[in-house]
Amino acid sequence: MASKSNGPALVAGNSYYLPAMSNAGLFKGYVIDPGSVGYADVGRDDIHTVLITHGHNDHFRRAREFRERGARVIASKEDALLVRNPEVNVRGLFSWARPPKEMITPYFQGDACEVDLYIEDWLDSSIRAIYLPGHTLGEYGFITEDGVLYSADSLYSKELWGKYKLPYSIDPDLCRESIRKIKTLDFDYLVPGHGDPLSREDALKAADFHLSQLDFVDEVVLELLREPVSTESLVTKFCYELDLYKSLNNYWLTLVMLKGHLSSLNHQGRVAYKLENYCMFWFKSK
Repeated sequence: MASKSNGPALVAGNSYYLPAMSNAGLFKGYVIDPGSVGYADVGRDDIHTVLITHGHNDHFRRAREFRERGARVIASKEDALLVRNPEVNVRGLFSWARPPKEMITPYFQGDACEVDLYIEDWLDSSIRAIYLPGHTLGEYGFITEDGVLYSADSLYSKELWGKYKLPYSIDPDLCRESIRKIKTLDFDYLVPGHGDPLSREDALKAADFHLSQLDFVDEVVLELLREPVSTESLVTKFCYELDLYKSLNNYWLTLVMLKGHLSSLNHQGRVAYKLENYCMFWFKSK
């Protein structure tokens, strides 16, 4: 995938970011999430470490370029398998069967890369890791000594919600926990995985909006389940309700998102299910 970056932009101190389809971070000898930008885009040859926030290819697709030049690659224990073998993501989306190639989202395709060290076993006092699961099970963010938080896909701005309407995650409850954690962190600027950097004040507003949108999705689902609805019909009704973009990729991503919200609502006792004639039906609990 071609780079969309015009070079590093200063955030604060030694903390930079490279604007791209998926933003990359740059701090001293670290590059964070080189998914849409490569070695040539960074413009320096002192990169000793690649930090990967999570195992989606738009965040690590070009990590191998840096590793081939001597940098070590660090990812979480949970997501390292996805970095080493992107096929796991592809198959997981299709219930572990091999999907037709037309159904594979490009966000889960890319170059596999070996992981040299786990985030959990790494330590640097100038940049620390913050566990922020929900988008994946092993997502982390990184805060530099300059007060810059690289939050990856743990937090979506209002603008991003407006553009995509349903940004991807797998566990809304974990997402909520991570967003609430972000609100307690000591940072001055937040660099998201997608979109422009935010001041702390704007990041806190984005956090509240993200939380409200997760609640909104729950309410839409509950409204659609006043009568029993099959999983497939629920996807259709939900997509029409939010006027989501019609594509194979979006269908699969929406299906995963909906299953996450259905599971959450079921654990809360607000949604129940039944299997009838080999078809799963969901309905609002009485």
